[in-house]
Amino acid sequence: MTETEVPAAAAEPDAAHPYTETALARLLLCDAYREVAETALGRIPTDSDGSDFTEPGGFVREAASLLALAEDVMRRAAVYERERGTSWEDIGDALGITKQSAHKRFAGTVEAWRAPLDRPARVLPDGTPDDDRIPYGARYAPGVPRPEYGTAEDHAQRLEQWLLQHTGPTDHWHGDEHPVTAGLPRHSTTSMLMLLGNVSARLLEDQLVPDPHAEADIAERRAALYERMLREDAVVPDEIHQWIAKDRARAAALRATPGTGTPWPAPEDDSKETP
Repeated sequence: MTETEVPAAAAEPDAAHPYTETALARLLLCDAYREVAETALGRIPTDSDGSDFTEPGGFVREAASLLALAEDVMRRAAVYERERGTSWEDIGDALGITKQSAHKRFAGTVEAWRAPLDRPARVLPDGTPDDDRIPYGARYAPGVPRPEYGTAEDHAQRLEQWLLQHTGPTDHWHGDEHPVTAGLPRHSTTSMLMLLGNVSARLLEDQLVPDPHAEADIAERRAALYERMLREDAVVPDEIHQWIAKDRARAAALRATPGTGTPWPAPEDDSKETP
């Protein structure tokens, strides 16, 4: 390279894909463990044992509250096990109970966890669910405002900082830079492409005639993911360049289409009496 030549700028690395739903369930479990540990740690000191604030039965009451937190750990552990594909039989075996008893004990918690994931208030342009009922919000798509309560990324970082602050030389993760986030699974480019199907399906469910600009978002997002696959040197079909061109052209045509979609007609009120 001569003195007058300017080195080519290094390409910016692609942003990490969002955490999977299994990772979100693991974050819930991590947070439950942290709450138990933090609560138990605060009850070890004895400096206030003889104060007026220590009423009769107070220590038993505190122990009972710790048991309640431990029960929350158990429920979140069951949710995480189900997200990672564990059968009810295996969960029951781990607890020394039948699969029927395990299902009866935890099925309601698992269903409550899955509800906003399976039928969220809305689906983001990248296919991930967005709903206030999802802890730590899985918002990821560019341009989507961050929720006030933070994101999964924010919470994972806070958990990691807390754990590192409470890590000692004898802990098996001592020296690990990312003891929490390193093991959390993220979506792949391929799985993000699959999630785009959720957006298309939701548009058809919510609108009689889908919003052309929303459809353009999907086409542009799909083309961007195809291009990312090429950057990742993934094994791709020979037609991928044609698919990219087709999606880009479709997005441009949809952007030029007026309108914002047509909602489904309101259902008729059968309760009104006919004249």
